[in-house]
Amino acid sequence: DVREFRSALPSLLHQRGMELVPLTLEVGDYILSPTICVERKSIPDLVGSFASGRLFQQAEKMTRYYKIAILLIEFDENRSFGLQSVSSIGQDIAAGSIASKLVLLTLHFPTLRILWMRSPHVTALMFDELKQNQMEPDGAEAEKIGQETADANSQFSIVPQDILRKLPGINANNVTYVMNHVDSLHELSTMSVAKLTTLIGAANAKQLHDFLHSRGPSSLAAFAAVDDEEEA
Repeated sequence: DVREFRSALPSLLHQRGMELVPLTLEVGDYILSPTICVERKSIPDLVGSFASGRLFQQAEKMTRYYKIAILLIEFDENRSFGLQSVSSIGQDIAAGSIASKLVLLTLHFPTLRILWMRSPHVTALMFDELKQNQMEPDGAEAEKIGQETADANSQFSIVPQDILRKLPGINANNVTYVMNHVDSLHELSTMSVAKLTTLIGAANAKQLHDFLHSRGPSSLAAFAAVDDEEEA
C-alpha cells in the first residue's frame, strides 16, 4: 500500500532486490502473491487499531479475500520484544488488555496468521522467505479487492463488536454492513423487524429480533449496558 512508504520497510525490501509497486489498497498493506496478504502493524498502530475497532474490519476483509491472511506485528528493535510484562497479564479476558484483544481476534478469525517481527530488517527477511516459489501478484486485481467497502468506518469498538458478531442473524457477510449503518447496539435492539429486514434480510432479521426481544436474562439490557459503558 502506498501509505506504507512512510515506514522504513519498503526501502529495506528494495535493498533485498524486491520490486515494489505502490498502489492504494483497501485490503492489506502488502500483497506478496495472489493468495498471501499481509497487514503490518507497529505496536502503536496495533493499539490504535484495536481501540478504533479497525483491526477487526481489516482481519475480516483479509480472511474473506485471501487464502493466507497475515497480521504482522513489528516491534522497534531498540525496545523490549514484548507487548506487556508477564505480571500484567491476568487470567481473565479484559477489555483494556492488548493480550485479551489478540485472543478475541484469533477466536473470531482462526485462519488468521500472526507473525511477530523483532524489527523491520527481520520483516524484510521474512517477506523474502514467504515469496519463495510463489506467483507474482496482479497489482490491478489487488487494487480492486475490497473497494465495495472502501467507505467503511465502524463506530463499534472491540467489545460491542465482539457481542455483535455473536448475535443470531449476524454473520461474516453482513456484520460490516450493520456496523456501517447502525451507531450502537442499543439502536440495533430498538429496530423493528421491517427495519432489520431492510438491513440484513428477512431470515436473519427474524432470528435477531426474536433473540433480542425474547424474555429471560438473555440480555438486551446487558448488551445495552456494555455498549453504553464502552461509549462512556
